Amino acid sequence: MSWGTNAKAATKDVPVKTGFGKDYYRNLFENNTAQSVPVRMALVAKENCAKSGLAISIARQVKPKGKIIVIDVDNSAQATIEEVYGDDKDITVLPLLDERDESIYNEDSTINYAALIDKANYYVNIIADKVSEGEDIAAIVFDGGSTFLKWCEHAMTAILLRKGVIKEEGDAFNQKEWRTRNQSFREVMTRLHGLAVPCVFFTFHLKDVSNYVDNGNGGKVLMKIGERPEWEKGTMRLFSQQIFLGRFMRKADAAAGVKADPKLKDGDWAIKATLEEIKGKHMEFVGETHEVLAVKGGKIVWSGLPMLNWK
Repeated sequence: MSWGTNAKAATKDVPVKTGFGKDYYRNLFENNTAQSVPVRMALVAKENCAKSGLAISIARQVKPKGKIIVIDVDNSAQATIEEVYGDDKDITVLPLLDERDESIYNEDSTINYAALIDKANYYVNIIADKVSEGEDIAAIVFDGGSTFLKWCEHAMTAILLRKGVIKEEGDAFNQKEWRTRNQSFREVMTRLHGLAVPCVFFTFHLKDVSNYVDNGNGGKVLMKIGERPEWEKGTMRLFSQQIFLGRFMRKADAAAGVKADPKLKDGDWAIKATLEEIKGKHMEFVGETHEVLAVKGGKIVWSGLPMLNWK
């Protein structure tokens, strides 16, 4: 089945791999040692909070040379990289939703989300092949994890058609079949996590959490009560480091997701990073908040997080 077509029936069973018996696993047991993969980081924030830029900055602190591959789900990374890292010729941006790619569109020009999931898997497997062939890959940035989760949701019907769970596009399916979305999402995340690459970064959106609260007059109003990462439940177990970023101005703007910092002057703004979780090296920084970027007096000042080097 080609990527650009809609499946109408279940595909044939994939044959089970053979040749991996007791001797194979004994050899693996005796000779396999843990790879040095110190950075498996989630960067979580609202839009325009330097997630991609910070990922590449930390990657270069860990490994100044080597290729950095950005899998661009949101189609937003290219502009940042051209502006900030234009001199780094070892950075490659791979857009998934590419209008030049006929494989990800149906015959009526609508997006084939199942094909997009296939494409992501193919790209990750190609990267895995390059790693096994000895190519020097310093880091991978999976930029747009929240959008990818939404793609997996959109692809559910086509995937269930492939599996034969439903027979036609309009057929209903049980609540338990939502595991199809979660499985598609986790397969890509887990595969990336397991690659023998020093750094793998995942970026996610920060989503407002709202609930109805008492307005003091006996009524209820919908009010924001917090924020949470927009990822599939359980995803956080994949990350050894979690960094949450936020934008600050002198006065808060809740609608724009901007928090208040009275130390800033009018017209200036900053992006700050809070280190929510770190396993292993650099645990002493957990809970700290650092300014990573600021625009003051019309000038951009980049600070990054230089203490996170993993050298």
